[in-house]
This record gives sequence, structure tokens and C-alpha cells, in this order.
Amino acid sequence: MFYNFSLHGLIFGLVGALLLYLIIVGIAYGKKLFNWGRLIGQPMVQAAGSPASAGAKSRSDHFPPLIDKPADHPAEQALYQEAGDPDTFFEITDDEGGTTLLKEAEHVVEEIQYVVNNIASYPANPDEVCSKMRAIVSRYRLFMETDYYDAINNFIVVTVERDCDLTLTEEDLISLWHAGAQAA
Repeated sequence: MFYNFSLHGLIFGLVGALLLYLIIVGIAYGKKLFNWGRLIGQPMVQAAGSPASAGAKSRSDHFPPLIDKPADHPAEQALYQEAGDPDTFFEITDDEGGTTLLKEAEHVVEEIQYVVNNIASYPANPDEVCSKMRAIVSRYRLFMETDYYDAINNFIVVTVERDCDLTLTEEDLISLWHAGAQAA
């Protein structure tokens, strides 16, 4: 079956298959590859509380990569409310209190992840990150006396450290939640 192929034809076929593979990989992972190439020569800005030495490994190297969630499905995103919607009033009834808090906590986590994924600059500006986190969590003060408060704070710390290379202190987290009370 392959008896009629010349060496040049075989080499041409292998090179063509390799180019096709590179095109497919470029399409599938293009955004990540282009970001990586663009960020090679940029210096890293260290946030307050992060290691000062240039040779120190970031703790974000130990975090696993993000995984796709079912919430990324287009049908789930159709249910997502924009931040400026007037329907952000929360009313918890006795029969659905636990599930309502859980759904709202999931909504907060999705908003935080979306904002962190779309931070405008790299390396991230600490003031920009804090102001965007403050804009999200200050609207959800109902979590302050629940277990979700600690879970959301842990998610913020891990996500900001992993994706933005910034370390938030306990005081930073408290100021995020109390921003709405200070402005009023």
C-alpha cells in the first residue's frame, strides 16, 4: 500500500501533519500561548506582604490550574445577573434559607473568578484588584455572620494569590467587606 511513496513524499507528508498539529494547538491554546510570550520580558511587581527576594518561588506555583466548571456552560451563564441589576434584594425564608445562601455564595465566587480572570493589567495593580473585590463583596454583607464568610475570604485569598500574584492580609479582607458601611 505504501510502496509507491518516495522519501520526499513521506517527508512532505510528515511536515504537513506537523504543521496541521501546530495549527490546531495554536487555535486551541492561542490565548494562553500569546500571553505567555508577551509576559516573558515583563518584570514582576511584588505586592505588600509578598516575598521580597527575586529568587523566591511564589506560593501560587503550588496551586493546581483552574478547571472548567459546569457554571461555565452557556445555559448557566444565561441565568447570571449583571452587577447593576435592581433585583439584587435578598430575602431569605425559613424553608429555603440554606439553599439560597449557597446559591448566592456560588454567585459571589463566580463574580470574583470572572473579575480576576479579566483584570486589565499584568502584573495586576493591587489597588485595582482590591477595588474590584470590594465592589463585589460589599454588596453581600449577609454572609458576614455565616460560614460562607470564611469560605469566600479563603477563595479570594487563594484566587488573588494564584492568578494575580498578590497577597491579601486579614485587614485587607475585612476592609473589603466593610466598604459599604463606611461609604454610607
